[in-house]
Amino acid sequence: MEAETRKGRRSRPSRAKPGRTHAFTVLEDVSAITARSEDLKETLQRIVEVVAERMGTEVCSLYILDPRAQRLTLWATTGLEKSAIGKVTMSVEEGLTGMVIEKGDPVMVVDAIAHPRYKYFPETGEEKYHSFVGVPIAERGTPMGVLVVQTLRRRRFSGHEMRVLRAIAVQVGGIIVQARLLEDLKSKEKERREYRRRMVAAIKRLQAYEKTAERTDAAARGRGQARLAGLPAVPGFGHGRVHLLQPPVSFALVEERRSDAPEAERERFWRAIAESAVELESLRGRLATRLPEFDWSIIDAHRMMLEDRSFTKKVEEMIADGLVAEAALKRVVDEYLDAFERMSAGYLRDRVVDMKDVGLRILRNLLGIEEPEHPLAKDSVLVAQELTLSDLSMIEHQHLCAIVLATGGVTSHATILAKSFEIPTVVGVEHLTETVHEGDELIVDGNSGVVYVNPAADVTREYERIDREYRAFNRELESLRNLPAESPDGRRVSMYANIGLLADLMFAHRHGAEGIGLYRTEFPFITYREFPDEEEQYLLYARLVRGMEGRPVTIRTLDVGADKYPGYMRLPREENPFLGWRSIRISLEMPDLFKVQLRAILRAGTLGRLRLLFPMISSLDEIRRAKELLEEAKEELRREGRDFDANMPIGMMVETPS
Repeated sequence: MEAETRKGRRSRPSRAKPGRTHAFTVLEDVSAITARSEDLKETLQRIVEVVAERMGTEVCSLYILDPRAQRLTLWATTGLEKSAIGKVTMSVEEGLTGMVIEKGDPVMVVDAIAHPRYKYFPETGEEKYHSFVGVPIAERGTPMGVLVVQTLRRRRFSGHEMRVLRAIAVQVGGIIVQARLLEDLKSKEKERREYRRRMVAAIKRLQAYEKTAERTDAAARGRGQARLAGLPAVPGFGHGRVHLLQPPVSFALVEERRSDAPEAERERFWRAIAESAVELESLRGRLATRLPEFDWSIIDAHRMMLEDRSFTKKVEEMIADGLVAEAALKRVVDEYLDAFERMSAGYLRDRVVDMKDVGLRILRNLLGIEEPEHPLAKDSVLVAQELTLSDLSMIEHQHLCAIVLATGGVTSHATILAKSFEIPTVVGVEHLTETVHEGDELIVDGNSGVVYVNPAADVTREYERIDREYRAFNRELESLRNLPAESPDGRRVSMYANIGLLADLMFAHRHGAEGIGLYRTEFPFITYREFPDEEEQYLLYARLVRGMEGRPVTIRTLDVGADKYPGYMRLPREENPFLGWRSIRISLEMPDLFKVQLRAILRAGTLGRLRLLFPMISSLDEIRRAKELLEEAKEELRREGRDFDANMPIGMMVETPS
């Protein structure tokens, strides 16, 4: 089937053919649909509707190829009966649509009915349509489907229109790749769940003991005792008394009052912004004293939120509408928080805490309340609904033995800082603030994510024993730190560290790492407001290489997608993001940005022993294309006369699910 009409459909208004400027609008519209949609069929349906409208055609249809059966099936259409979707199917040897797959190139026919390859499906009523254009949808040479447009009148499409349709087909191809991956991997869902469960569990040291713990829970509850569970964020054990952290201000208490002096409210708002900026610099200073190697991009992320013109402009608009500054701020912050919480990626949901931290900082300064300090007794367990970077920086961390949070994730900035302090941390604990009170005794297991409230004597004894073993094990490792890593038969093995932030360098040195086996470049990218330029990336990699003092360092190029990607990269929502459009596939389809990173890495290679790793390679074509872009980056640097490591070793990670 090439097309069919909907009975009784009102005629479309006449639409102009897309000009060059308008072509970009078509592509932007398709990209926006891809980024927003959650359902594959809904996405494809919206795309064909937009294409028909923008290209001035009565019909736009999308057929997907079953590679095993070599048959094309209608998946989405506008101008056809919806009942035909999923039912109309044809061999690749049939019809003009099949001819597109056979040729592997676009097919344009001014009068389709007169063409010898024309195949008529009675249920479509397509005899009304004359002109036909079919564009192949392919992924690196592999056919995946056909994008078809048709018109009632005989019409020849221009070369520019054909290029626009081909560009749209490329975008649709990425969506189909994701769908195929999901379909192929449905049978492995059980294995993937088990794998994720194992990744969440940091260790299984308490597995045997946990079987007996349930028997004591019922009796324990009557004495104010409880056993809570969350996500292990920072490993280790903590045993101490609860210090319950309460925020000095709350948006929940802000009333929506109005003012007849908007200019005065606007001045109050900007004064609070300025005071907040000064506090952020003070925060930077406190962290520099306590943690000199801290990764400043985290503080920069807060500063970027504070200086975000779209954010401040929205607050000003609310003030101009008559709200007092506090109420205007609350409205805008709530909008941002709602948007973040709707996002599927875990790290973006973690940015909720950072946005709230910035908002509460401004609110506190609007109300004239000074930044609070949190004096702690020795061996305190910090308990909070959520923990901001500001909260943690105001605490004498040497008095903390553990942190327990009701919300937050393992990628939140506060969790990253807790890891830098090596404070055992558990996050995402349900019913925490209803169960735990100031002064309660807590045992926190950052390895398994278990928290005991007012533990019974046998629980305390068991954890004290486990903690002694854990510390003894670490002391044993410490004694081995400077010894050569050798197997029993005398074979030498290199021990490298895997890191994601510059703050992790101190751990690499502390534990005797002989180099960096993997530096994940995507984690620092998360904290930027926009894609970092070449110089920003070069300075980042230069600090890393210099920090390892001549030891080998392997840098992995950007591995975005899955549960981690920067907010400035609009990726489509996927049911299984770990196996969709991600990693090297994104880099290869954004060659200009990819070469920016490659150039920065090549330049940093002159400062030490640097190696380059390409992530998640699934085919020879991908590694060949990656190497081509690497050579292009080298040639650009040669022409510019810049120093770089022309002989940098390269490697690849193999994507086994492919």
